[in-house]
Amino acid sequence: MYLLRLALASLANRRFTAFLTAFAIALSVCLLLAVERVRTEARASFASTISGTDLIVGARSGAVNLLLYSVFRIGNATNNIRWDSYEHYANDPRVKWAIPISLGDSHRGYRVMGTTGDYFSHYQYGRRQHLELSQGRAFASDPFEVVLGAEVADALHYKLGDKLVLAHGVAAISLVKHDDKPFTVVGVLKRTGTPVDRTLHISLAGMEAIHIDWHNGVPA
Repeated sequence: MYLLRLALASLANRRFTAFLTAFAIALSVCLLLAVERVRTEARASFASTISGTDLIVGARSGAVNLLLYSVFRIGNATNNIRWDSYEHYANDPRVKWAIPISLGDSHRGYRVMGTTGDYFSHYQYGRRQHLELSQGRAFASDPFEVVLGAEVADALHYKLGDKLVLAHGVAAISLVKHDDKPFTVVGVLKRTGTPVDRTLHISLAGMEAIHIDWHNGVPA
């Protein structure tokens, strides 16, 4: 008991130092828990964003950069790969399926992605959940059809049959727009809780059509 009273008296005598020590320990524990939470959430976010995909192939770039813009729609693509390079992988007997994607345009701050109909058949998220349409259908033979992610449709109040114009580049405000080639909304995807919700999906033919008279990134 004497030793306990002595320890308490010593602690009281150095209460400011003891307070700083306790505060530093508490702050360190909080930081450690916060970092662990961020790490866990980041892993869970990636796992829920895309599943059932073993390989992402792109032009020469950093692996993280490729992952960010192709899956999370963050950052900008560096270069495209040639179509014969895509076919090389797609036709490999060891490859079950392959989906080409093309990025670079936007609409009112939301990313536009060019792809094929296979995207709606094979893309999976979460626990191998497939994409589903809440309204309309996927784009078909008309190159000027667009399928909206749920957040795009809700935020911009688009409905089936509406017309919209895409912009060149990914800035929220763009001075260069494809006004001469409007797209028609033909479908809206169900909400997924992934970057798909914030994406406008068009066909590769549509992506090529709006840039057919462009050279070096500017209209001819």
